[in-house]
Amino acid sequence: MRYVLLIALLAFTLCAQGAPVKIVCLGDSITRGVRGGVTARQTYEHHLQQWLGEHVTPVEVINKGIGGERTDQALKRLASDIITQRPDIVTVMYGTNDSAIDAGKTEPRLPLARYEANLHTIVARLRAAGIRPVLMTSPPLCPKFVYRKREPYVTKGVNHQLVRYVRRVPLVAAKEHVALVDNFAKWAELALLGQDLNALTTDGCHPNPDGHLFIARTMYPVLALLLGGDPELPKSTRATLPAPARATPPPVQTQEGNLALHKPYTQTDPNTHGYDRGLTDGIIDNDTKAGVFASGTGLIYPKVVTIDLGAVQTVGRIVLRNAKDGSTKSVIVHVSSDGQDFENTGTHMFEKMDAAVKTFTFAPKQSRYVRLTFVDTWGNKTHGSPDFMFLRELEVYAK
Repeated sequence: MRYVLLIALLAFTLCAQGAPVKIVCLGDSITRGVRGGVTARQTYEHHLQQWLGEHVTPVEVINKGIGGERTDQALKRLASDIITQRPDIVTVMYGTNDSAIDAGKTEPRLPLARYEANLHTIVARLRAAGIRPVLMTSPPLCPKFVYRKREPYVTKGVNHQLVRYVRRVPLVAAKEHVALVDNFAKWAELALLGQDLNALTTDGCHPNPDGHLFIARTMYPVLALLLGGDPELPKSTRATLPAPARATPPPVQTQEGNLALHKPYTQTDPNTHGYDRGLTDGIIDNDTKAGVFASGTGLIYPKVVTIDLGAVQTVGRIVLRNAKDGSTKSVIVHVSSDGQDFENTGTHMFEKMDAAVKTFTFAPKQSRYVRLTFVDTWGNKTHGSPDFMFLRELEVYAK
């Protein structure tokens, strides 16, 4: 009840002033927003100024994000750069850089306890200046972010540290009785509903225009309520986020006698971007998903794919069709009748992105499983990673 009364009092005070309500957005590069592929008019700050001004009350939203910043650095400029702006509300979003573990290090840049203490201090100093703080969690890091390429993120996950810091933000908000915008939770909810979070970022970390739009939609109800307006999102803000683009596969081709056609397979490094089922689909001359196969971008080699032919059959010839995309280099082919003991039938090194076709011919063997082992990478970056292994097709024949 006390919290509701405080919100109502704040809303009355701000709206009674007549001048636009001043909102400062404090944070790191996610707050700053502007980067390759994102203009100032596509940031969440711009959307909020437009939406709140049209549906609640005139506002001036000021972007005070600085790339790479942590909470300890924010405290150093809080008085000179933020409080001097004389804002009515300050949104505070940190955690990505505080929790980051630099290459060659084992500990985050800023200890968790210090991060939490800094949030309390930021809130206290803003309040002492008559400013209303709003705490925000950072969006999660996504699988394509560069951190995934090195330890400890390879083995522990790209968000293994960030989630610990994110969990402290609601605790601080509850103790301080301040409003909370939980971006991390909202993005996680999108992922559970099937949204590819990479599609909301420029690089797996920084929001692209769609990501900024979603952050603005998450923030709007909280800020609208603080300003005495209707927290319901206006219809103009509810555009559905675009699903990741999926190319329409060409018509399925058939290969007479191909024992692997449409057969299932497992991978040690699955692809999560729509390239995961193209190895045995019969499409032999296409490098776009879903007709082409690609592994994930994990750094652990070898990467292994095992095809199940469904029953023990006579196998004497295996055809691999390389793609013009990806970093496929050395590939070993094995066969097995029981999935336990595998026999080597050949090794081949493809030239870089050459779309060559390699045929392995050998004395017929009774086999149910065919295993491909990607040994290494050419290292050329494809779709942002040197660790994509692409193949157009694998075919298996009796002779």
